[in-house]
Amino acid sequence: MISRLGFVLLFLTIGFFAWAGLTGFQFRVPFDTAVRAELLPNATPQKLNALVLDALAKDDIGEAEMYAEIAEYLNFVLPMETQDKMKEALSLGSAILRNSQQFGTAFITGTGDTTAGVAGALISDFTVIGDIRDITIEGGKYIAGQEYNQIILGLSVVGLAATAATVTTAGGGAVVKAGVSLLKLAKRTGQMTAEFAVALTRLVERAVDFPALKNTLRSTKLTDLKATQDAMTAYARTVKKAELFPVLARMSDINSAVGPAETMRLMKFVKSTGQLDDVAGMTARFGKKTRGIMLFTGKTAVRGFKVAYTTFETVTGNIAGWAAWLGAIGLMILARGVRLFGALRAAPSAVRQIFVRRL
Repeated sequence: MISRLGFVLLFLTIGFFAWAGLTGFQFRVPFDTAVRAELLPNATPQKLNALVLDALAKDDIGEAEMYAEIAEYLNFVLPMETQDKMKEALSLGSAILRNSQQFGTAFITGTGDTTAGVAGALISDFTVIGDIRDITIEGGKYIAGQEYNQIILGLSVVGLAATAATVTTAGGGAVVKAGVSLLKLAKRTGQMTAEFAVALTRLVERAVDFPALKNTLRSTKLTDLKATQDAMTAYARTVKKAELFPVLARMSDINSAVGPAETMRLMKFVKSTGQLDDVAGMTARFGKKTRGIMLFTGKTAVRGFKVAYTTFETVTGNIAGWAAWLGAIGLMILARGVRLFGALRAAPSAVRQIFVRRL
């Protein structure tokens, strides 16, 4: 009975591989299983614990929380000492003192890389005053023929257009305005890659008519804040929104998923608007773990994780398992042969002759 089963299994195995090869059948694994498989070689419990402690030592709580989340995702338990340090860092008193200092510094300087610091920098820019301030500074350089920041100037004009849209659409432009402020901060703090800056410059140039903007700036008394605001708000109505606004909305999506500080840090992975979409997809899936997963796996898009495997890949990736399977079938068949050979040896010579003649 066992030997017959072995022949049946061998036949079915060969038949399956033939069918899979002809039809292109693929084995699929759950997405999170695929991600964990790529994380495990590098994200060891010891390494994650060291990274959490290093971030805590630098007073970078956001970084510590990110690595702690990855440890939890991989079902690792951090040492109790590390957990105690995390609780202390996240305690109300420590958080208030740390966040107040970082927020105040960033609000004044317009830069920051921690959660509170980025929040302070963004709030200083999120108002109309922030855009007018930048238009006055960069616009003054522009009309004077001096070197100016075209991205900051153009985005500030777009920011005024988004503010107007917020009023007319009962808040619809706030998403775009958030994207403007985030990109301006990324440019100021050096978080924006050179490649993405080039791509963004092209989009800004198509959205804002810079020669016409120069004429408006020249006819405006830039030292008069109210006059500048009125003139620029009127000019902002000419901004072409079709190409740039979706990019700004995507920045806002990332911010909603991971917060402003992580959004800034993720910008180093973005070199094109397509990659911005990829990062947005990653943050929608993984939240604050996103950057850590990118660093450990080198994958910056959800589609980068392999969840489908051809039959050949499945076999070569688990040679030991398939060898054991085929070996078991072989043993079943061999057992049949041994029994037949033993039966023949024990049978009378006349019976053996009849069996041989039939073969």
